[in-house]
Amino acid sequence: MDYVYCGTDPIGASEDILSVYDAGSARGNGHFSPSFNGFNIGTTDPDYVELVPVLADGGDQFGVSSVAFDDYEELLWMGNQGVRPPSLCYYVANAIPASFSQGHVTSYYTSSMQKYTSFQVHATDIVRQITTLDSGVLVLTQTSLRHQIRRGLPKFTHKSNNMREMVCMLQLSPHRLVMAGLQEDLIDFDMRSLKETRLEHLGAAGCTVLRKNSRFLFAGDQFGTVTLRDLNSLSVQHTIKTHTNFLSDFSVQGNLLISCGYSGRQNSLAADRFLMVYDLRMLRLIFPIQMMIDPQMLKFLPSLTSRLAVVSSYGQIQLVDTVELSEPRVSMYQINTNGSQCLSFDISSSSQAMAFGDQSGHINMIAAVQTPQPQFNPFSRNTEFADVVPQLPMVAITDTNFPLSSVMLPHLTTGTQWFSDWPEELLHYTYHRPKTIDPEVLNNMKMQGPIGYSQNPRNARRNQIPYIIEQGGSNMTNGNGAASVAKTENGVKIIPRRYRKVELKYTKLGTQDFDFEQHNQTCFAGLEATLPNSYCNAMLQILYFTEPLRVKLMEHSCSKEFCLSCELGFLFHMLDKSSASSPCQASNFLRSFRTVPEASALGLILSDRSCNVNLITLIRLAVLTCNIYKYALSQNWNRFILHQMHYEIFDSSKNSFASSGSGQTITAAENPSPASETSGSSDLYESICDDNAKEDGNRERSKINAETEISKIFGTKQICVNRCIKCQDETAKENILLACDLTYPTNVKDSEQYFHFGTILKRSLNSEKSIQAFCENCKKFSPTNQSVKVTSLPQTLAINCGLNNEKDISFLKRQLNRCNEKPSAEAAASLSTSKPCRYGANCSRSDCHFMHPDRKSPSHTSNQSAGNVSSSPSGRQKSWFPLTFTMDINEQGELQVQTQSDKSEQQEEDGEKVPAKTGDNERMYALHAVVCQVDDGTQKNLVSLINVHRQYHTMKLAESLEDPQHQWYIFNDFSISPVSPQESVWFTLDWKMPCVLFYKSVEDDLESASTSSSTVTDSDEPAIPSESSCGDSPTNLTNPFLEDMAGPIPGNLSTDATLKPLQENEMPQSGDLVAMDAEFVTLNPEENEIRPDGKTATIKPCHMSVARISCIRGQGSDEGVPFMDDYISTQEKVVDYLTQFSGIKPGDLDANFSKKRLTALKYSYQKLKYLVDVGVIFVGHGLKNDFRVINIYVPSEQIIDTVHLFHLPHHRMVSLRFLAWHFLGSKIQSETHDSIEDARTTLQLYKHYLQLQADKKFTNALKNLYERGKQLQWKVPED
Repeated sequence: MDYVYCGTDPIGASEDILSVYDAGSARGNGHFSPSFNGFNIGTTDPDYVELVPVLADGGDQFGVSSVAFDDYEELLWMGNQGVRPPSLCYYVANAIPASFSQGHVTSYYTSSMQKYTSFQVHATDIVRQITTLDSGVLVLTQTSLRHQIRRGLPKFTHKSNNMREMVCMLQLSPHRLVMAGLQEDLIDFDMRSLKETRLEHLGAAGCTVLRKNSRFLFAGDQFGTVTLRDLNSLSVQHTIKTHTNFLSDFSVQGNLLISCGYSGRQNSLAADRFLMVYDLRMLRLIFPIQMMIDPQMLKFLPSLTSRLAVVSSYGQIQLVDTVELSEPRVSMYQINTNGSQCLSFDISSSSQAMAFGDQSGHINMIAAVQTPQPQFNPFSRNTEFADVVPQLPMVAITDTNFPLSSVMLPHLTTGTQWFSDWPEELLHYTYHRPKTIDPEVLNNMKMQGPIGYSQNPRNARRNQIPYIIEQGGSNMTNGNGAASVAKTENGVKIIPRRYRKVELKYTKLGTQDFDFEQHNQTCFAGLEATLPNSYCNAMLQILYFTEPLRVKLMEHSCSKEFCLSCELGFLFHMLDKSSASSPCQASNFLRSFRTVPEASALGLILSDRSCNVNLITLIRLAVLTCNIYKYALSQNWNRFILHQMHYEIFDSSKNSFASSGSGQTITAAENPSPASETSGSSDLYESICDDNAKEDGNRERSKINAETEISKIFGTKQICVNRCIKCQDETAKENILLACDLTYPTNVKDSEQYFHFGTILKRSLNSEKSIQAFCENCKKFSPTNQSVKVTSLPQTLAINCGLNNEKDISFLKRQLNRCNEKPSAEAAASLSTSKPCRYGANCSRSDCHFMHPDRKSPSHTSNQSAGNVSSSPSGRQKSWFPLTFTMDINEQGELQVQTQSDKSEQQEEDGEKVPAKTGDNERMYALHAVVCQVDDGTQKNLVSLINVHRQYHTMKLAESLEDPQHQWYIFNDFSISPVSPQESVWFTLDWKMPCVLFYKSVEDDLESASTSSSTVTDSDEPAIPSESSCGDSPTNLTNPFLEDMAGPIPGNLSTDATLKPLQENEMPQSGDLVAMDAEFVTLNPEENEIRPDGKTATIKPCHMSVARISCIRGQGSDEGVPFMDDYISTQEKVVDYLTQFSGIKPGDLDANFSKKRLTALKYSYQKLKYLVDVGVIFVGHGLKNDFRVINIYVPSEQIIDTVHLFHLPHHRMVSLRFLAWHFLGSKIQSETHDSIEDARTTLQLYKHYLQLQADKKFTNALKNLYERGKQLQWKVPED
């Protein structure tokens, strides 16, 4: 077979004449046989042989514009050209199947070219390039970038105005991609955020080829210029001019850059018969390589770095060696392109196969002679295929023993079930419920270890069990604390993912390996729910995002040991500083919460086993009488925490007033804030300072009705008038209501009609009823008419929704259904389609716009419209609970509540008449937060939906936002997601029920926003409102170490002999070193379970509590001398003292028996917080876990951890005992642990680390450490 020369140069010189020897004359028969076999010039055997070509999908009309071998699996990808010839427009429109069109991508499995997947990426554009990733493939067209998994499902499609005529792309890192084309900009694309991070200007020539090596990014334009750019900044470093007219392709390997292109000859373009070779070290042309074909494309062989494959547009291939140029070994091949042009080619990573795509729509492949079944990759992973449809068994017609029920029935065409199907209640196991234990038995039971003994009450005969057990019922609890049997549902309710309770997955490292950012993509920190009584996380988040309350609590400080207000201030400080990747724990707050006797008396303290109680009943309990307060209150957690903060702030202000009046002189220049508070509240305390002159009831009543910061925020002032029916005597008293309970109609006639939310709220705030009360005039209990009226409106209105009985729930259901029967125009316009949802009843998206057979999804808008609704309080909403309403007190003293629906109905009745203004005491309230109970059928949890204001985003993001829009978020422990405003008032009442609503005054909100914006300084970080009064200077911080100076250590306490409190001249400053260590005890043990595979999994980690905190000086003349050694007293039961590891013995933490220097956790916490605030640097071993258990936030730049200092990456952590023995030659922790000894050792290790770094011996010392540790198995030798 003769070689046909297809060049444009005339053949005249003898060196241009080639002698071609035929390597075989066998031709294939038919369409699928190759036209040519491999051949070589010379006598050597060919290296490659051509396989059977394949007609690609749509190849009869579209050419193959791109081919690419998969780097991870045995797949070959192709993309079609997508350009219709003018002469075939009519044929294409009528003959191409509907399943195939332009912009299509198809994959083939192995060299047998078995079709794997096929999908369309664009309707009209050409597929320019295909790149494979671990998670799928990237397909570049002229105007878009598509990412799809290998099975064909799309992941994202990126389009922008910057993508006009894309040609090429290149992956620089796992998450970074650059794209360019016949346009002036090169696009730097981030595949994690799916955003264009940078636009680099290229010029009018654009870029057609992108390559890279370890140093540069190579960008070649269409006019023959290759620019060498920096991989990070993409700036131009060097420029190489390769060809005079046009650059076709180039490849980079090692220090060589080889290109092919076109030059001008006789006023026309002609392909250069030479490959230009450039040395990247010298950046100049070294030698050209003469070719026998017209080079169009080229690429280095991956397995042979000195060998190059060059392809011409006619399907000719020449293998060139870049090393043996003196005696070249020329190998040439001809691909059967059916007379068309070769458009693309690629080489597999194993170099065993090459693929070519031509204009005729065929894919040609050549394989190495030694491997007739080539592998595309050296180590490919298995390709996932669809499950094989099981074949029906072959059964003889005479077989009478074959069970016909084993043959699967075909799919139903009509109906939902077969007539032969059994009913659902007969398809699951049902057992008799055990008989409940008699309450009398539980009352008289005496425990002996895990066994309880009680006398038989003889209420039933021996072995007598009732056959019929009561059905239904609710999760009620009897007087003995035993929960009655509750009705459960089969299966788990399908609810949105953001509402479900997220379970932490624990490893041997605890929660360090858990990816919290997967559940929280916001800038706010969540709260972990691993501790008992973590159900209050939802309420804690609402209190934090109430700006006036947050500012007040962070300024609050008192001497009470278990003060919830102080603990909330510490927790809010942690939430300010923490991020989404490191959620906080409310451990210290919950520790103080468990010690409050009122909370225990109200049943607010839960054990670990009572995690599935009805949280609505818990959040809003029944009315109880408390002997301490001597009056009746509707007790619930919301009201409890508001009243508790009210009393604590009241007592703290009273104590500060008493101390200032006893002789402490405070000037306005030294401390202006307390002076102003004292002067402003002096009239208040004059009436109650003489406690001995008043009765207990009057004193408690004055304490309740006293005005504090809490009552200013949440307090609704009411006047209660009691009129005796017999003598008509009237008595009036003023009350402050911190939380309002919604009271629903109880009459049947009232419950059948429609009530607006404003009507129910007005009836709840202004009530009138008949009661039995003591009359001072009649001197006996008489029937009394009691009327309550509102006299002043609060800044924030807290509303308890009730819903603790079936009547209230059924009433609210009727109101919601009737509200949904009146669709608004906005809601109808928001629905974009009436098509049924593909998931049907299994759809878990609450914002789905498609039709569902079982529910009505709320109408959601886009993020832009959602922001407008939140910023516009008067926006209409389709819900019984309004997003905004207006409340005012007219001149007659009557309360008026008007929602948006009330206004619209009034305008329809009055026509265009404008209502007159009712009074000056008018406020518009907007929904601020909602607490909901979520029941998925297996467990219940509380979530909160909060409208986070702009100042919180400004504080977290450290930038000023121009758009004053707010954003709604759902807080589900550590899972935080943005939601639309309409979702906050959307309730299904089957799995999502409202508990507490918080409405904030819009006028006060605007005033606080303007005040906070005016306090923003010109520094890099915005001023935090809670810290504005204290300042950033350490001199303005309260120094708790002054108490240690005033009160010397008693001599009878067994403390460290070298303990020396800080003196006034050695108070810590910013940057000072403080070595610290802490010891802990176990309150609750770790809970594990054995999985079916035999491995142990942690269900709940152990609950630790700090027992000892020691701090020593890190510099100065007293370096290494401790100044703080506190043993933390505890009132909770300790399960394990961990004496071997902590040195704490039983009795050390008991104030009645201990001889240690016991102190409260709050006081030690204040000392550590002071050290953190002044900016000291803590040195220790494993400090991250210590600070986590202590529940304090310390910035990473203030922590020096010897665990990480002496750690080799990807190796194990080294214990403090082994480090001390290896580097310091001292043995510690021989019998037990001592926190002062450990802290002093970490300080010495850090000093030794600095010395090694100064001597430049640290790297060798670290290697010796691990070598010696492996030899000794990381155990300190006894000798």
